[in-house]
Amino acid sequence: MKKVFTPIAVLLVFSLFVGGCKKDKKDDASKSSFSYNNTEYDLAKGFLENYGKSGDEGYNLDLTLLSDAFVIHESGGEIDSITGTGSGMNFEIYTSQSTKLDVKEYVYDALESGADGTFDFGMLVINYNTMTESGELLEITGGKITVVNNGSDYEININCTASNGKTITGHFKGPLRYFNYDKKKKSEPGMFHKRIG
Repeated sequence: MKKVFTPIAVLLVFSLFVGGCKKDKKDDASKSSFSYNNTEYDLAKGFLENYGKSGDEGYNLDLTLLSDAFVIHESGGEIDSITGTGSGMNFEIYTSQSTKLDVKEYVYDALESGADGTFDFGMLVINYNTMTESGELLEITGGKITVVNNGSDYEININCTASNGKTITGHFKGPLRYFNYDKKKKSEPGMFHKRIG
């Protein structure tokens, strides 16, 4: 009896261990974070800003993803500033809809054509302090952003290249706040940069 029980107990413990590992892998896969220079940074929130379109270009929807330490300040239904110390990223994306990102792949476009399915500006901030304006800021100059789901919770995968040639990979799953600035003229790329100062 003891000889039969021992292998069964071992198999049971093994199956629980494997099941636990599978759950951990699943949890890791759904975690919102990005990796840069062999370090992982958590992402906790994000928002979309619609700046409309001109001519036959796609709609300009800026995507911003931030760590929890950043605080977003609003005034009159618009983002006034971002304060705190944290990490995050911003992309100037062109899509076919004005209210949400399409489920598809967006590829970096150095020519800044504004074509649907492209992004032409990106910025990465690492441990950035908005009071002292210290931390690392890098332009994103290549790669792709893949929107897997655009329901109440977005799912987004990021595989990009920074201006220094290093890779940025990331995954975000969660809701995105929406702000409509269609009637306003966007002055230049990088308003995210201005807001975190």
